[in-house]
Amino acid sequence: MTNTDGPTDTDVAWVALGSNLGHRGQALALLRRLLARDGMTVEAASSEILTRPIGVTGQGDFHNQLLRLRAPQPWPPQRWLRHCRDAERDAGRRDSYHWGPRRADVDLVLLGEAGDLEVSKPGLTVPHPEIANRPFITRLLNEIRAPSGL
Repeated sequence: MTNTDGPTDTDVAWVALGSNLGHRGQALALLRRLLARDGMTVEAASSEILTRPIGVTGQGDFHNQLLRLRAPQPWPPQRWLRHCRDAERDAGRRDSYHWGPRRADVDLVLLGEAGDLEVSKPGLTVPHPEIANRPFITRLLNEIRAPSGL
């Protein structure tokens, strides 16, 4: 991993999408379109899978997907986070309780071409601290890394 003492601006981010309210597949499609704004390119997209909720289990299954995004120029980590939050909001996410049901969820999972940048700032930790508790993220990462050999 690349440590945060050096520059952390990057033009590549790996993000996890999720939805467990409403038309979940349509919600992911909308999130993909919203994340492709501002000159952004979706370079790779995993398959879409259903997963059981973690933490608060008395809710519907999540529809999940992982994307590799490329910005037109390097962005600082906080801008990547803002881009993800803007997409969630514009896709209809409303404040709820921690791990509660959501129409749109976008998590910044990894940063950098190889996903090797580390960030530890108030409100943002990359790699995402919950990767180890969500084996499906590793599976989807491996799925989209395989073709390019990353």
